[in-house]
Amino acid sequence: MEMPPDQPAASADEWRVALEKVVPACVVLKVTQTRAFDTEPASSSYATGFIVDKSRGIICTNRHVVTPGPVVAEAIFLNREELPVFPLYYDPVHDFGFLRFEPSKLQFMQVAEVPLAPEAAAVGLEIRVVGNDSGEKVSILAGTLARLDRDAPHYGRKGYNDFNTFYLQAASGTKGGSSGSPVIDSQGRAIGLNAGGKNKAQSAYYLPLERVVRALHLLQQRWPLGGPLDAGWSAACVPRGDLQSTFVFKGFDEVRRLGLRQETEAVVRLAKARSHGAPGVAGAQLHTVGLLVVEAAVPGSPADGVLEPGDVLVRVQGQVVSHFLALEELLDAAVGQTVELQLERGGTPLVVSLPVTDLHSVTPSSMLELAGGSVHALSYQQARNNRAAVGQVYVAEPGYVLGRASVPKCALITALDGVPTPDLRAFALVLRSLAHGARVPLEYITFGERHRRKSAILQVDRQWYGVPLHWTRDDAAGVWHPSEDFPPLPPGVTEPAAISKLLPAPHANGRSGAKAGAAAANGKAPPAAAAAADAAGGAADGAAGGAAGSAAGGAAGGGAAALPPGSGELHPIVAAARARLAAAKAARGDAAPAPAAPAAPAAPAAAPASAAAPPGADGFTEAVEERLKNCLVLVDVDIPLVALSDGVHARSFAGNGLVVHHGQHLGLVLVDRNTITIGTCDVNLSFGAHPAEIPGSVRFLHPLHNFALVAYSPAALPPEARSRVCAAQLLTAPPLARGERCRLVGLTKSLRIMQRSCTVTNATVALTIPSAEVPRFRAVHEEVVKLDQDFGATFSGVLTDDVGRVRALWGSYAEQVDREEREWCAGLPAHVFAPWVERLVAQESPGITAPPLPVRVLDAELEAVLLSKAAQLGLPSEWVSLLDELDPERRQVLRVRSTVASSAAAAVLRSGDMILAMQGQPRGAAAAAAAAAAAAAAAGAAGQAAAGRAAAPAAEAAAAEAAAAAGDAAAAGPCVAVTLFRAGVVRDVLVGLGQEDSLGTDRLVHWCGAQLQAPHRGVRELGFQPEGPAGVFISRWHHGSPAHRYGLFALHWVLEVNGHPTPDLDTLLAAVAHLRDGDFARVKVCHLETTQHKVLTLKLDTKYWPSWELRRDPGTGSWTRRLIGGSGAAAAAGANAGRAGGGAGAAAAGGAAAGGAAAGGAATGDGSGACTSPAAGGGAAEAMQH
Repeated sequence: MEMPPDQPAASADEWRVALEKVVPACVVLKVTQTRAFDTEPASSSYATGFIVDKSRGIICTNRHVVTPGPVVAEAIFLNREELPVFPLYYDPVHDFGFLRFEPSKLQFMQVAEVPLAPEAAAVGLEIRVVGNDSGEKVSILAGTLARLDRDAPHYGRKGYNDFNTFYLQAASGTKGGSSGSPVIDSQGRAIGLNAGGKNKAQSAYYLPLERVVRALHLLQQRWPLGGPLDAGWSAACVPRGDLQSTFVFKGFDEVRRLGLRQETEAVVRLAKARSHGAPGVAGAQLHTVGLLVVEAAVPGSPADGVLEPGDVLVRVQGQVVSHFLALEELLDAAVGQTVELQLERGGTPLVVSLPVTDLHSVTPSSMLELAGGSVHALSYQQARNNRAAVGQVYVAEPGYVLGRASVPKCALITALDGVPTPDLRAFALVLRSLAHGARVPLEYITFGERHRRKSAILQVDRQWYGVPLHWTRDDAAGVWHPSEDFPPLPPGVTEPAAISKLLPAPHANGRSGAKAGAAAANGKAPPAAAAAADAAGGAADGAAGGAAGSAAGGAAGGGAAALPPGSGELHPIVAAARARLAAAKAARGDAAPAPAAPAAPAAPAAAPASAAAPPGADGFTEAVEERLKNCLVLVDVDIPLVALSDGVHARSFAGNGLVVHHGQHLGLVLVDRNTITIGTCDVNLSFGAHPAEIPGSVRFLHPLHNFALVAYSPAALPPEARSRVCAAQLLTAPPLARGERCRLVGLTKSLRIMQRSCTVTNATVALTIPSAEVPRFRAVHEEVVKLDQDFGATFSGVLTDDVGRVRALWGSYAEQVDREEREWCAGLPAHVFAPWVERLVAQESPGITAPPLPVRVLDAELEAVLLSKAAQLGLPSEWVSLLDELDPERRQVLRVRSTVASSAAAAVLRSGDMILAMQGQPRGAAAAAAAAAAAAAAAGAAGQAAAGRAAAPAAEAAAAEAAAAAGDAAAAGPCVAVTLFRAGVVRDVLVGLGQEDSLGTDRLVHWCGAQLQAPHRGVRELGFQPEGPAGVFISRWHHGSPAHRYGLFALHWVLEVNGHPTPDLDTLLAAVAHLRDGDFARVKVCHLETTQHKVLTLKLDTKYWPSWELRRDPGTGSWTRRLIGGSGAAAAAGANAGRAGGGAGAAAAGGAAAGGAAAGGAATGDGSGACTSPAAGGGAAEAMQH
């Protein structure tokens, strides 16, 4: 394309001079979205901006950089000075916004600015794009404007999209980080704003600047030069009007096919038209070549049902409108008024009047933060993307409570606890009326299945996250303010029961306004109208249901009033059905079951070997199956995002459990540790005996073996369930043997029992589970049972004999193979867990919470080595022969694979040591070695020490000295005498036993969005710890937090903060206690995998990310949340701090994903956070450059 005669090509010197003016005015923006909001997830990324008013400190950039949600941002200037910037304005529709900084705080450079010249845009104009492209601090890309009328790019249905405007286009090839870059001409003027581009092409899209110039002028009018910004400033000070309709530009050839009359086309062609660029410049049209056509109207809006797709817009307020600029100027000037539109529909002229919507009123400025999730009014952006009415309750991020109810992101909540929730205020009021732990029905719809109403059970949580917070945007200050008082209540109303009296009555038959929400989402009717229709429909349905019930049960006439719950009267259908059941039982001769009282407290029966009786002649009878069904439980586990500790690899788990004790005050359920992974979780128990669900509490987690115990309160069960549930009988001896027949029994997800006869193929499989990429619990020192057939790799249950006695727990195991999670099941013999069941039952506390039991363990991992290999390694023949004779089936010796870092065992044992005997007895199996260690611990410190001195008098002093040198506290506790083979010598040593908490980690501290804890056993098992005390370990980080922003990722030890050593969590908190919002901290860390030390700096954000902790009560085992420091707004935020926005960063090196499947069934994998700057949005064809 030839250059216009009045615009000769600029010389290199001209471009050099222009760039010298522009480059100092460009800044790199480091933006962190602290919460998910509208179209944007919680994230941290880089972008570009340029100064357009140096006196006031105004920076222009993209809307998708400023974002409508809460953000924290800094601007890095050319000389690498960094200043905080605050959101000032973002356009409700178009992709531009303003940030502000304080010019007086820029100390070492002169501030420059870039003039805006939208009229200079022209086809063929040579341009430069100056900004932060692909992470480069300064990048200059060249191009030539090819189009001034490109359709607004589409980035995908779920993200932000611009519309009702043209874009400029050139082949500059801008990439990530260049969002907000100025597009300049050779005079150093900005003629466009870089916004997006094609993923697989060089095309780049620039926003024209006409509306940017208008907004800037209005802003400057409210901000006197040299004075402060008007305290009453808000985004609404820039009037923005819209018809809640999308228009597209069509050429005359197409609008003719839509029915445009010839005489109308003639009039339009003669009329002067607005266009981007200056009149007379190449590419700027003086006369139009097409018209605007209605593409869609938002459901429930004034234009819904008035404007139809295909309508051709001719005039607005009597003026011919053929360009978006003219349309926007007219609508912006008529906000809150009515405008007259002249249209043509299929060749028929139409005149309609429509009110002009204030775009700021349909853009949410507040949100409700609920247990790590974000809920707010449905925005105009998402309503347009998904054809739904604005203002409905929209889930930007489910968080823990909504996620636990399986409510997905982008869902619309239509009712809660039977009460319609047409807007955020109604939803928050119902939620405020519910107490902690309440379980209520919730109804919602999704855009993908908008014609189907969905329901779920929402369980209210106040333990992990505190009360919901209502955040409100303050445009003048550029921040968001939290409040717990939403919606405001009348004086004296505080209790949930009193709040519930303020709610509207639910619909008949428990039906809510879900139909109204569904209709609104489908665009069939406004929410209020649909709710009224649903009320009438509910009454009609209730009458019909009553008639049907009368016909089925022989009760009174149709339409009889429903029986209220708790009235003591049976529904006619229930009464008739029970009569038929009783008659059927009488015909079979069955005795009617009488209600039974709850069983007296008793320990589970662990049958001795002599009690083993042969199965009945009829084998596995229905009675045995029914009894086992009454012992089985489905266990569902959900872990809050702020409590994902100890390297746990998923957020939800499910599996089979076994009732091993059912007393008056306490019930215990046995389950594998691939279902109950950590103690910081919520457990739900569904009983096979009766359709009942109650919460459980983690009571015991074995640190080495794959079993856990969950406590529940029998009183929480309905009387019928309480009478049916019974404890299983455990058969601890004789152990299962190869070739023996047994039964595999378990519950399906639908609570149906499944069982089959199996044969033991191997009863002594030694487990060797490798360490995962993210260290976590793994079973060690276990020998498990394998079967010839089962129900699949994830079906857990129990192994029983034919009379129903439990021989083993058929538990789920998980391991990581090539970074992928794999699951399988195996049998854990009953003698491993039965003693711990007895100890828990014998505890004095009658409740479901009690102090955790200490567990003494050998802090070394042992692996099996074939005797033939051991002989080649130098093991004396006398030991080879002895071990072979004692255990002809295994024919192995144990070898030390690794030791726990900083343990007593690490001071005595070395990798490669062969363990020949423990406590004077030869040991060739890991399970036997673990049993010997347990026996030594049970023997008591005094008796064991005497036995150890008799076995190894010379070794005791050396072991004690070595343990003391290691500073291990366990040296004063029980020890085990070990005979080992090392370097050709058989020697005797004393190894101190370690002590583990049977509930795992007892404290989690959240600081700057990083989750800190003491190094858990999975980390210490790797055998490495930084020199000196290293008691602070990062196990998680959260999206949108300072930890995310500055790279304080998981799998690091925190060694120092601001030069102060941090040997434990208390010391770290003391070191940061004096730091305030905006202060910088210097953090020295050590990476787990590389052991490399490095120093990071990060800026505190105590408003959105205050410090707080979760701590387990040592007496009861229950968890409480506590804010650390802060007051006022910070305290309010702290009550609900620690959300992960779009999901917590996986605890992997540099934030790599740790996800994977979960135990015994499906699990929700945890989203991972990336270390690099993530791209914002992006469809298959086009992507924003944020």
